[in-house]
Amino acid sequence: MYPLTPLKVYMLDRVQDDPRCVARMERILGALGIPTSDVVCITEQSLPQVVTELKELWPPDPVPEGQVRSFTRPLVFTTIDLSFHRPDLEPLRKLCPEGTSLGVLKNIYGHMVTAIDQHPHTRDQQDNCVCWPTYNFGTMVGCPHGCQYCGAGRGGKFITVGLNLEDYMAKVVGPVIEANPWNKVFRMILSGADLITFEPEYGLHELYARKLTDYDGRYGHFHTASWNTAWLADMPHRDRLVGVWSTTCEANASAFEPGTGKAIDRINGARLAQDAGVPVRYKFKPIIPIRNWRDSYADIIKQMLERTRPESIGFCLFIWNTFDSMEKTLGLDQLDPDYVEAARTATPETTGKRTGPFPHNVRAEIYRFFIEQVRRWDKDTLLYVSTETRDMWDELADELGQDPRCYVCACSSVAVPGKRLALSPGFRYSTYHPTPL
Repeated sequence: MYPLTPLKVYMLDRVQDDPRCVARMERILGALGIPTSDVVCITEQSLPQVVTELKELWPPDPVPEGQVRSFTRPLVFTTIDLSFHRPDLEPLRKLCPEGTSLGVLKNIYGHMVTAIDQHPHTRDQQDNCVCWPTYNFGTMVGCPHGCQYCGAGRGGKFITVGLNLEDYMAKVVGPVIEANPWNKVFRMILSGADLITFEPEYGLHELYARKLTDYDGRYGHFHTASWNTAWLADMPHRDRLVGVWSTTCEANASAFEPGTGKAIDRINGARLAQDAGVPVRYKFKPIIPIRNWRDSYADIIKQMLERTRPESIGFCLFIWNTFDSMEKTLGLDQLDPDYVEAARTATPETTGKRTGPFPHNVRAEIYRFFIEQVRRWDKDTLLYVSTETRDMWDELADELGQDPRCYVCACSSVAVPGKRLALSPGFRYSTYHPTPL
């Protein structure tokens, strides 16, 4: 797992009730060189002090010498509350300092989202978003990467680690799979967490792959920006997993993704996964037009296609933002001034649009550059634009070489290994089409 250096480590008291949870926590702590005696137990009595510390500890100022700032986030070990009716946390909030967020208590007490139907047809039709409905799972909240364009990466005060994974597989993963026969591939991605950064000590993906073997033709994506994949080589049932990498160029990795390492590191991690027999797929997401972006992206695309054989490569610009939020989260000085000005000028056009801050014509221009660069080195990898508009697909479908109603991407519910779709009679179309039928 990543060599994290948390400023402090906490454990909810009920973790001690399950030996499997304690063992999982001890494996993680052992990998980090942290003795269990350093772990602070969270009880109802200690909760006010813990909440105060979690609010104040991170980020450190200054960052300890030689450490990565995002690696210093405190860790909170908990068990996911899998009860049908979760207890009301308001009485506990009344014990805490004024202004304590209910969200903080939900994380501490394991009231996290356990599964969600992402990109349902009705909502994506309303939002003019082309994607595939897919069920997402997750057992952690927060991430050590610290990406500046990500709310959790930029401002998350701690990382919550759910430990009761065996129960989660039995009570969440299994029932969701059984209730959704149209969904062939499920994503492990919820709550801003990059879960493979805690492997193999966490043991989530081994349990996940094992659970998937209970069902014919079912697979799982792990969605990551990490290089940490060597553990896959020895993992049973890894043929049930598909690796999806959110990737970028070296300039953007250095400027905006402080905990991910170099961009080439995750390409090398994908190569290790590929060597272990795990299909590899990429998304350039988000594409950020940093100064000299063309040369920087062209270089990483060349290296990507020299070192791996991806099933698909997708593209998505920096969207879900306004010009003001881009300035706040990324700053403007490091960005290509021509594209800064294009976004500024387009503000009246993009205000209130999901695909802001860059207008359609600018996004299309950048996507064409990426298509051209991939095709310089590879004629066969399947290409797509991720969570883009129907209008963008209408313009680029021929150049991408796929039908937007029924395309292979990286992490859809029907994109099984082997560059193919596993469609069913009741589920045949992406959200480009008005209905799945």
